[in-house]
Amino acid sequence: MSLRPITKIAFIGATGRLGAPVAAELAKTFEVRAIVRSTDKAKSMLPSNIEIIQGDLQDIPSLRAALDGMDAIYANLATETADLTLPFYEEREGVQNLMTAAQGLDIQYIAKIGALGAYPPALKNIKDNMVPNIIRMEGHKIIAESGIPYTFFAPTHFMELLPNMIDKGALQWIGNTEVKVYWISVADYARQVVRAFQNYSAMPEHCPVQGPEALSVQQAMEQFIQNYDPTLKIRVAPLWVIRVIGLFNSKMKFVAHLFAYFGNHEDPFYAEQTWKELGKPTVTLEMFAKSLHQNRAAT
Repeated sequence: MSLRPITKIAFIGATGRLGAPVAAELAKTFEVRAIVRSTDKAKSMLPSNIEIIQGDLQDIPSLRAALDGMDAIYANLATETADLTLPFYEEREGVQNLMTAAQGLDIQYIAKIGALGAYPPALKNIKDNMVPNIIRMEGHKIIAESGIPYTFFAPTHFMELLPNMIDKGALQWIGNTEVKVYWISVADYARQVVRAFQNYSAMPEHCPVQGPEALSVQQAMEQFIQNYDPTLKIRVAPLWVIRVIGLFNSKMKFVAHLFAYFGNHEDPFYAEQTWKELGKPTVTLEMFAKSLHQNRAAT
């Protein structure tokens, strides 16, 4: 397969919390086609310069029609369950369907968001990996076996997680708040994704994504509150309480599973090569919180 510059990107998962800003950033440089289940939802969320077409990871013909004429794929998928026995996961069976749909088309490159816990050099430091990473890595193997050049981005915690943890006047967390991670902003990540597509022939197969500074969860929450809304309190729930609730509620079972993993794993620094190739992230958590504060004040 002869490599050519990418101009047209099919985007899977463009209406996700992390997908929408990446799609918008890519659309500044490339022609982006969002493949979505709900076109109405996508039209309400995405910029007008993004083409929107209906497609479903459980419907191979719809995927093939949507991929036709595209140069590359970006997949923003997530697995949100602690159950290893489900018949369909977007990041495994959905990925298999996507690869089946791409067969015979002239797709030059596939990029997909993953997680630092699915980054091969990190696995030796992981005690008990969480279900989403297990499923994710099985899906990555399917992409790797397709023969199409690929990059799996492996981000640490996104700063955008923090405002989503606010409820009833408090910034909430579950379990251990002492682990340190290199928080990354979606804005910095999106810019790195753009650079990867611009120079995809030189991209590694696995690309760790980390922000400019390591902060413990406790430090991050304190900085966020100080710069976003000093009236917020910090509320930390014991993990065992959420696990008990999870015995009766599948959503809370996943939340407990997720935060048990978070509390057990601190970030070593892996992203030196990523910074050299795609640029060092510039958004600190303080900057992120101040920007959210200014946006809230403006509205």
